[in-house]
Amino acid sequence: MQQKESIKKKWHFDFRKNMDTFSTLAKANPIKNQINKTSEEFASFGAIHLNNTSLEKSTNFWTKIVGMKLRKSTENSAEFGTETKTLVVVHQTAKTPFKKGYSGIYHFAIHAPNMGEFARMLHRLHDNNYPYSPVDHTMSKSLYLDDPDGINVEFTLETPERFKRVISDGGIKIEDATGNIRGASVYLEVDKILENLENKDLDKPLSKHTYIGHLHLYANNVQKANAFYKKLGFTQFNNFPEFMFADLGAGGPYQHRLAMNSWHGMEKPLAPADHAGMAHFQLNYSTKEKLSEALNNVTVFEEKNGYYCVYDPTGNKLLLTIEKG
Repeated sequence: MQQKESIKKKWHFDFRKNMDTFSTLAKANPIKNQINKTSEEFASFGAIHLNNTSLEKSTNFWTKIVGMKLRKSTENSAEFGTETKTLVVVHQTAKTPFKKGYSGIYHFAIHAPNMGEFARMLHRLHDNNYPYSPVDHTMSKSLYLDDPDGINVEFTLETPERFKRVISDGGIKIEDATGNIRGASVYLEVDKILENLENKDLDKPLSKHTYIGHLHLYANNVQKANAFYKKLGFTQFNNFPEFMFADLGAGGPYQHRLAMNSWHGMEKPLAPADHAGMAHFQLNYSTKEKLSEALNNVTVFEEKNGYYCVYDPTGNKLLLTIEKG
């Protein structure tokens, strides 16, 4: 037990230094961004496709560590998700683990539908002694961990009711709903999360209401990428060009749906095809009209099997489609 605690504490400390990068970007121009409380989201994320080096290691990670169900597999690929939908598809095509310094995926997030399920995600990490970093962003509660190839994955519980606004006078801070000023990334008290654990059955997969809730990208040019995703229908939440960061919402109270940064360096290329990372992701539009509007805005796309393939300015591949009921 003592060894388990020491491992967790080391990862909490080291990992948080990385996650606090945005919160320690000092002396931004004064921007006070209050949440956009529109009622309906225009789109949601479908499955995210990853290139990995080992299907065996990936299967162990997504089933035992994350708690997803293996929905389908072939010799070189596997689909993972809930009882009713696929969330992650892994392709055994990489020869090299994920390496920093390239554009592409920064992390993506698996969102829990409620506190009880979020606590069960945390409990599963503890039960498997898997290293992670707990971070409280006020607008969400998060657990960060790496897959076997070093691709960063976030477990998230949305808590927009705790958030009031972003304050950037002298550094990025958050004002919460009660008027307290906090850092953008502070330590999440995991013991309080575990107090909400109702079901300790780890043989049961993730709730069918679990979903891919947001995506954070390394962009080779944040402003070009930001403009592109607004053409797809996303709305601005934060934009700090001085610090090479922006994020956007899709409607609804939680606005951090798609984020991008160039903290790895400007104009960095995508990783070579044989590196572990993101192959592509899927965006499901709520209506045909919303999809048509996006396609009219981007103009260049390829249609195949009901999907519309587009590429963002960095070179990331997206598949656009209509959300299926």
